[in-house]
Amino acid sequence: MQSITVKTYSDNLYQPSNSERYQHYLLFEPNHISSVIADGSNKQIMQLEIYTAQDVNFFNLSYDDLKSIQPLMDTLIPKYKERKVLISSNLVTLVPESLLNVVETETYYCLNQKLLPNSQVMYCKMHVQQTAAIFNVRNDMLKLIRFNMPLVDVFHSSLLFIKAVESQGFENASSKLHIHLHPGYFEILNLNQQIKFYNNFTFETETEIVYYLLAAAEQLQISHGCDVVLYGNSTHMSELHQLLSKYVRSVQYGIKPKAFTYPLSFKQFGEHQFFTEAAVPFCE
Repeated sequence: MQSITVKTYSDNLYQPSNSERYQHYLLFEPNHISSVIADGSNKQIMQLEIYTAQDVNFFNLSYDDLKSIQPLMDTLIPKYKERKVLISSNLVTLVPESLLNVVETETYYCLNQKLLPNSQVMYCKMHVQQTAAIFNVRNDMLKLIRFNMPLVDVFHSSLLFIKAVESQGFENASSKLHIHLHPGYFEILNLNQQIKFYNNFTFETETEIVYYLLAAAEQLQISHGCDVVLYGNSTHMSELHQLLSKYVRSVQYGIKPKAFTYPLSFKQFGEHQFFTEAAVPFCE
């Protein structure tokens, strides 16, 4: 296991000794793990820590390798008011809550997705758009979660993305496609009071993103007046912005949810970056 790089963004008012007044959120994504500490009563993010390791996909690590990440294990020591875990991956299917049958979740999932070996199918709800997420997680990661946080609720970040976008109250929402870039895949969302379109796609080049986006715009009949909102941490975000501007009416970067306040150190990265982490207080 390679050495872990830790980046920390803390609020000046954050008091680690008072951990029991805070909520703690752990987010697992292929290329990083995030620890977010929030003061829910004041709607404030108190600290964000990002754990990375070069050329490491955290979803492919064994239980022993995951457990050897000392900064991650250290963040599990304090007792918090509440703790939740989020999984951010493309291995997810969204279904209406009314159709969710907990006995048949694996069957639902396998209609659209390939089941990972040595894995489990899970489901979650987040009080958003009467929609549930069914997702696939490898047993090694689940072992880390269940052995160290036995009673923790596990969510999929797709629902948090939808809930965070919904909270922004975009004008002319019907014409907007929200694109959230992740390592190797991206999400497309069109939300106008209801979810009109949601899907995720794997990609290797920015041209593939444009192809899928234009296909979604055509399906929604907004191809002649499409506005794109970009979120994500990709180093190729500016290139994608320039490429998309050739094909759609407008392209803009997303901003963090306005419902919360953030440490001043968040100004060290763009508003569109770590969007999921900035929205974790919506996770309920």
